[in-house]
Amino acid sequence: MDRRDSLIENQDPSLRIGRDTMRRLSSDMDDFVDDDSLMVMDHINGGDNGGETKPDEDPSSSFVDETLSSCLLEPPIQGGGNISPEGLHFISTHAYRSGDYTHLDNLLNPLWTSLTELLPLWLAPNMVTTIGGLHCGVAYAILWYYSPDMNERDVPDWVVFLAGWCTVAYYTLDCMDGKQARRTGSSSPLGQLFDHGFDCMCALFFMSTIASYLMIGGTFWYLLLQTTMQFAFFMAQWEEYHTHVLPHCTGKFCGVTEVNYFLGFLTMANAFMDREAVYLRDMRTVFVDKLHLGAIVDVEAILPASLLEMELRHFLMAGWGCMSLVLMSLSVKRVLTHPHIAGPDLYPPEISALRRNALLKLSTPLALIVAAFAVPIDAVRTRYLSVTLGLAFSILTKKMIVFSMAKMRFGVVQLDAVPFLVVAGYIRYSSEKGDLTKERADWVLGALGLWYAFRLLRWANVTITQICEKLDIYCFRLKKRTTTKEE
Repeated sequence: MDRRDSLIENQDPSLRIGRDTMRRLSSDMDDFVDDDSLMVMDHINGGDNGGETKPDEDPSSSFVDETLSSCLLEPPIQGGGNISPEGLHFISTHAYRSGDYTHLDNLLNPLWTSLTELLPLWLAPNMVTTIGGLHCGVAYAILWYYSPDMNERDVPDWVVFLAGWCTVAYYTLDCMDGKQARRTGSSSPLGQLFDHGFDCMCALFFMSTIASYLMIGGTFWYLLLQTTMQFAFFMAQWEEYHTHVLPHCTGKFCGVTEVNYFLGFLTMANAFMDREAVYLRDMRTVFVDKLHLGAIVDVEAILPASLLEMELRHFLMAGWGCMSLVLMSLSVKRVLTHPHIAGPDLYPPEISALRRNALLKLSTPLALIVAAFAVPIDAVRTRYLSVTLGLAFSILTKKMIVFSMAKMRFGVVQLDAVPFLVVAGYIRYSSEKGDLTKERADWVLGALGLWYAFRLLRWANVTITQICEKLDIYCFRLKKRTTTKEE
């Protein structure tokens, strides 16, 4: 037995991918799953008999980890629901693995622990998560009222301060829910779904907050902010799906904690600024009059006029876009070079197939981004486009979170994105013909947004019910432990 066979022989049986199972599930898409994909499955199993179960073997040992495979459309779930029986088994045995922590995480950890000790023991961890999410929801609703298009210049200062405070409160509670779970002995995979699911939804609040005090609603820059933020969050879950580790930071000084607290305190600081005077000034004024770079170098000679004429708010958004591209590129690199995908025991054709399968899972989110930019920004209200796109992204991201825990295949084509793609195409085509009013476009986007809200709530309800029944837990209450007479 060589090193390759030894590694396969000693792997966890629950993670073996059966060749027969692979062929059964992909029988209706033979033109999509090619010979390279089947070769990868054979390699992971170590031979033709990788998927067989002996009569005296636990049936769960033949359950299939399908995260390295791919499919055009996800096969229907036997028995209904959103999670297969195999997926529910993997969720029941799932153990959350976070990435590295930053220095600030380690510094604030005692504070989060102390705050958690103040919570009553009867309070369920998911309720802690929900309370944090409600901070974002309330602040988002107030921002919508005072800045419906995210470009108003007279948003009350107290509204901006409240948004910053709710950002800090939300993230602090987000760091406490896991500690409350361990404190009450109620840790479960459902907590991860709740935590990251709320993170996904609260991203809409963060984008609305930033756009409101920068006054960039109705512009290209807002679409850049939303698409990069939501795609980056999706890619974090995509990375965990393939590596089974959720990244928290890049280095020891830049992570999720730093970003969230920075945005929160920066927003509170904006409540005491003349935001219009600060963010609408051009970069020539910033470099020459404020930073006094003109005394050191000839700013006009070394910087292009287009940059000097750019407003500070747009310059900041361009910087955000560049930073997001770097972070997303690092995520792609980590996935494509991970041992699961490019291990030393894999042949080049196998590595190519696994890399292709991983990248194809980004197709539908990328299609949403293209569709969003295809919509003429002046043909619709920014808020309606933002909410509809945000809900569509949220559904895909939540599916990726659940399928990662369930080790289920995530389809290249996600049908939940199709309505948005169709509506975006309709608005663009009708706008070019000149027979679409802004009111009709808003009505169409509003109706689609309501559909996505219903779809998201329905999907979440079915998924949570399946997980609760499998784990024998409640969603918002702690289940009383039964004790025997001897105990």
